[in-house]
Amino acid sequence: MILLSVHLITFNNEKHIEETLQSILKQKVSFDYEIIIGDDCSTDKTLNIINRYKSNYPHLFNIKRNEAQLGILKNFKTTLDRCKGQFVFDIAGDDVLKHEDALQKMVDTLKKNSKLGFVDAGYDRLNDKNKRITPFINKKLINVSKNEYKEAILLGQIVPISHCYNKKLLYKHVSFESYIDMNLTIDDYPILVDMIMHTDFQRINEALVTYRVHDDSYSHKKTFESHFFLNNQMKILFDYFSKKYNYSENIIKKFHINSYKELLFFAGYFEKKELGKEVFKKLKSKSVKDYVHYYASQNSFFRRLISIL
Repeated sequence: MILLSVHLITFNNEKHIEETLQSILKQKVSFDYEIIIGDDCSTDKTLNIINRYKSNYPHLFNIKRNEAQLGILKNFKTTLDRCKGQFVFDIAGDDVLKHEDALQKMVDTLKKNSKLGFVDAGYDRLNDKNKRITPFINKKLINVSKNEYKEAILLGQIVPISHCYNKKLLYKHVSFESYIDMNLTIDDYPILVDMIMHTDFQRINEALVTYRVHDDSYSHKKTFESHFFLNNQMKILFDYFSKKYNYSENIIKKFHINSYKELLFFAGYFEKKELGKEVFKKLKSKSVKDYVHYYASQNSFFRRLISIL
């Protein structure tokens, strides 16, 4: 009986997918697991690399290449539908499991309490360009109180790098079809919000995964349009959930302030004068960084200060 499904969606990950797969195959576990892969029409050698590993481990791999590109959320759901495990660990095609017992620790935690919707753990952040690693970058959030952690999820401040889910509770509480109908591209935020509003959770005070940051990843593309689009998607989702779950005025205020500050940073980085003026006016309380980002949006000279502050 399969206890855990390693859920992996891929798109043009040929630079990193081999390291990801090796980290999974090195796991030492006391249970049966599977690796379920949904490739969203990669145009590079990602699928060739994966199939090579499947030929060596045919009992572990279940691979499907989508006939047409689905996008992140749809691909997440269709790949999830093929998972047979009681628990599901989601890993990106460019991230790496740090330790041989990472999956065992997550599953052991979930097995102790059937009411747990998910378990979260620490992660290191790897800058792929300079190979610099920031160890256990989310340590503070892993160790805050449960209420503070819940607030961080509602504000979209939790990066789902080390999350392992109870699959039964995922299907029970996450409205996948509704989010797909909304034409959303973000999968992690709605999943975490629905789960934390309906289930209990636990955290592991240790970095178990290495999160790779690079320009080719969806959330780190270096264009203004991509950043602006993701910011808008988050606002749409936040407004939806604030009504669905009746968020407090304090949470709503914090989110919009953070959203404006993020837009102001992008306005400064990409020298978007009109956006800079618009967002700067909306910020009632301004920090030194906010002033720098604003002036950077109006004058290229100040843009250089962004990298200093």
